[in-house]
Amino acid sequence: HKAYLFVATLPWSGYTYIEAFLSMNEEAWIEAHVNAYRYFNGVTRKLISDNLKTGVTKNTKDELILNKTYAELAEHYGTAIIPARVRKPKDKAAVEGTVGVITHKIMAKLRDKQYFSLYELNKDLHLQLKEFNDTPFQKKEGSRSSYFQNEQTYLLPLPKSPYELAEWKVATIPSNYHVFIDGKYYSCPYQYIGKKADVRITKNMIEIFCNGDRISLHHRLSQEDKTRFITMPEHRTHEHQEYL
Repeated sequence: HKAYLFVATLPWSGYTYIEAFLSMNEEAWIEAHVNAYRYFNGVTRKLISDNLKTGVTKNTKDELILNKTYAELAEHYGTAIIPARVRKPKDKAAVEGTVGVITHKIMAKLRDKQYFSLYELNKDLHLQLKEFNDTPFQKKEGSRSSYFQNEQTYLLPLPKSPYELAEWKVATIPSNYHVFIDGKYYSCPYQYIGKKADVRITKNMIEIFCNGDRISLHHRLSQEDKTRFITMPEHRTHEHQEYL
């Protein structure tokens, strides 16, 4: 299986985070950012990313549109995402240089090894990463790790909980005022029957929005749960409330 390496580098210290994934899809991209911030124990005020479709919908000199989930991650962590310009590697020179160094310092050491899981590979990568960050600089005193101790004081604090990857769907609220998601039904106020809604789906929560306003919030039912409907009493029509 081909593995793809995510690399994040802080600009002053050169302190680096790496992680291997089996895909470059949105789920891997977001998970990599969450894990990198956890590793740095803080958040950079700016993030200069690759100009890839997974995160950036449009990036021209006149307009920047981030993928909805990527923009949501930025809002959650309070950072500004500024993708590098197309074919402008100097926009993210720190990480471009680190990728080259990692190829020789880390990947070359592992090229003859065989791994039977992504967990094994990343465990080995992180051992090599610690050595890489702790290795003294050749032309100046200190190491990436020692410089990072000073740079870390400039990072924003982590939020109380990490960002949770969300899937978005568009739904028309039916006459029974319940939105159908993965075999389960979740209520929203009956006044929105017939209107278009944006549904945000995470591992644990279901949120329903109409015209940008959240109109409903539910804990997500598991597939093993025998319950099929979650209905808030205040979401029912007056006739249904009277009947009950």
